[in-house]
Amino acid sequence: MDSNYVFLCGVMWCRFGQKDAGEELLRAADSGDPDMEALAWAMFAKGVRRLKELEKRMQPSSRAILGEELCGRDHALPVRRFCTS
Repeated sequence: MDSNYVFLCGVMWCRFGQKDAGEELLRAADSGDPDMEALAWAMFAKGVRRLKELEKRMQPSSRAILGEELCGRDHALPVRRFCTS
């Protein structure tokens, strides 16, 4: 396995979360070449961190959930005027 290939797999994994690229990184991490293994593990770990950050951003915030609950119920006018639905 070539280090350029592993790096490009790392880019595809980190940037786009491409499953095949992540699998290639795991394969490279078990290659027996210490430099290749270090690169593969570093890229894999960075991709996992990025995917976790994206997952966090996709979850609705507690403020948005509270707003939906308030807007969905019959409340006093001061609260209802901020609700658009």
